Amino acid sequence: MRNPDKWIRKYFANTLNGLTVNGVNVPIYDTLSGAGKAYIIMSTMAKEESNEVKCEMRWNCEITLDIVTIYDKKGSRVLVDDISEAVVNNCEDISIENFTVLDYKREYPADISVNTGTQSIFRKLIKYNLKLKQNGS
Repeated sequence: MRNPDKWIRKYFANTLNGLTVNGVNVPIYDTLSGAGKAYIIMSTMAKEESNEVKCEMRWNCEITLDIVTIYDKKGSRVLVDDISEAVVNNCEDISIENFTVLDYKREYPADISVNTGTQSIFRKLIKYNLKLKQNGS
């Protein structure tokens, strides 16, 4: 049995690596390991084994992409909106190594905005729910 977590992260890291939106490079991190004006974090993951079909291993998985933009003092949500759109457009044809993607859907939890007096931080979350079938053993 294969754990799909690292393969899911690998897909999103490879697909979104080098993303540039509105002239801004938007790095993607497995965990927060850098800073900048804009970045994506592959934050939370969850999975469960699916027993729908007895003769093959299936998984119901989810990963949340946390898109962050930070401005000194005041800023706009336009860049975080544009990055979110670019992520969705780049991740239309999801393929996970060692697995067959049977189905997927996206959810968009509520945005998170924080104004600290010195910074404006705008975040959008995209949760991908993936139904996977393990290939091979």
